[in-house]
Amino acid sequence: MLTRKQFLMMSAGLGVGILLPELLKTKKTYAASPSLSKFTESLPIPYPISPPSTLDIASSTHSFHSSLGSVPTWGYGGYSYLGPTFEVTRGTPVKIQAFNKLGTHPLAKSVDTNLHGVMPSDITNPRTVIHLHGSNTEAESDGYPEDTYLPGQSKVYNYNNNQEAGMLWYHDHSVGMTALNLQAGLAGVYLIRDEDDPIGGNGPLGIPGGAPYEIPLILQDHAFNADGAIFFPARWHHEFYGDVAVVNGKAWPNLNVDRTLYRFRIVNASNSRFYRLKLSSNKQLIQIGSDGGLLNAPVYLSKLLLGPGERADVLIDFSGYLPGDKIILQNDAAAPYPKGLATVINQGYFQMPEIMQFTVNQGAAAPKPIPKRLRVNSPLITKISTKPVRERNLVLTEVLNPNFQVLAMMLNAVYWHEAAHHPELREQVRVDTVEQWNIINLQPFAHTIHLHLVPFQILNRQSVNDTAYYAAYGATGPRQVLMENAPGGPTVPYGYPPPDPTPYLKGSPRLPAANEAGWKDTAVVNPFEVIRLIVPFGAKAAPNLPFGNSFTGRFVWHCHMLNHEDNDMMLPFDVLP
Repeated sequence: MLTRKQFLMMSAGLGVGILLPELLKTKKTYAASPSLSKFTESLPIPYPISPPSTLDIASSTHSFHSSLGSVPTWGYGGYSYLGPTFEVTRGTPVKIQAFNKLGTHPLAKSVDTNLHGVMPSDITNPRTVIHLHGSNTEAESDGYPEDTYLPGQSKVYNYNNNQEAGMLWYHDHSVGMTALNLQAGLAGVYLIRDEDDPIGGNGPLGIPGGAPYEIPLILQDHAFNADGAIFFPARWHHEFYGDVAVVNGKAWPNLNVDRTLYRFRIVNASNSRFYRLKLSSNKQLIQIGSDGGLLNAPVYLSKLLLGPGERADVLIDFSGYLPGDKIILQNDAAAPYPKGLATVINQGYFQMPEIMQFTVNQGAAAPKPIPKRLRVNSPLITKISTKPVRERNLVLTEVLNPNFQVLAMMLNAVYWHEAAHHPELREQVRVDTVEQWNIINLQPFAHTIHLHLVPFQILNRQSVNDTAYYAAYGATGPRQVLMENAPGGPTVPYGYPPPDPTPYLKGSPRLPAANEAGWKDTAVVNPFEVIRLIVPFGAKAAPNLPFGNSFTGRFVWHCHMLNHEDNDMMLPFDVLP
């Protein structure tokens, strides 16, 4: 079994013509969606509401565009697609009983039973489980991917909300089915408020809070069949890129805006697509928060990069525009990110240069000041000074078959079922300790890595000599795969644990960008680099942490490119007493 890097090196040595028959086997193309008008759909706005005590997860039909008609979808809380925006106050717990009322899967023809955990019954009797992404939550309510429940069953989730204000989001996390279930509609926004960012606004920062000037934006990319139904490939492929931008469930929508300051809570809920957002007017985006809450101070950006699973709290000032002005939210991120087709031998990856439009209303301008400091009652974010008790080296890689097709995307060359049943193959940490996780990307494209339970800080990034590290990593294997009910299975090229990357580093460490310097739970890992994360596994691990709990139990860490985590780029980890 080869890595893609080894395959590309072979391609360079042998010549593409010799390998063309095999390259064609890896080619992934599908028909373009029906032609749709842009900026003719009104943006749906899920303004914040208090969480209910019960939440239905149900089948519905939804129209993504007036030219498509209504198609089968799923939604939360009575929504035909996606779900309500929930809003809570820090320290006020909520209990939600979620009921699975799902029917036949809207993407039934795309259910791939070759993926671990996927069953034929997922077509007509689909499992679900909710993960509140970014929440410091007990293990029983975290949405462990195997804690699914069937139609007619329910699950109680306890969220104590003991963390700083920030934008979380909730979504399905069923093992092997996350990509399909999100594409069908199972995602929504969850806002935590505190003294700096209270419910209804009117806080010390003077930034919008709630209707009408604070608006969630859930970004996705879709493809549609000729009949308007959602398209998704019938068999698993390592990435999926749609050709239609969908925001809050509408294709290329328009939002009419007043001539004042708006706050957009943006989440990248796409399968594989990175977004590098900019305004067509070339005015700056003002980022005031990231995954884990407010930054120390606003960061003024010409472009904003968001990988799958990342969030950004962004201000846009429309007071300087004239009535009738139209501003397009644009995207120039290549697919796959960062270098597009230069990084892989593949085709069929649609670019997406336009996302949505803003049209400026009539009326007088009402400018508002931008605060210079964003944390008034919360402590300023400083680097965690507590010395890590341990460093862990963790590797992102893949395994190819002899035809150079991707068999699985992997962490540490360990399969999900191995780590779930063999503690020696999963990370085990002690509660209330600080660790340093060094995540090494040996792929020619970027990933986003998400840790459940706790936020982290990015220490730095550094380039890796991937060829030399591959050789060292290969020298640790091959390793026999540990089967669930048998002593041994096939082999993978690498052993466990991965080697220390220190001898193979290049250049100097690079500090995180200003808008990455806050609390994160999802981070971009660029090609052929190590990203170093400082992770506090409990409220007592270090001073001034943004959460108040020290939970133990089993959680997961994974790539948030959804096809990747479904096969098999996700592993459990244990927080021990």
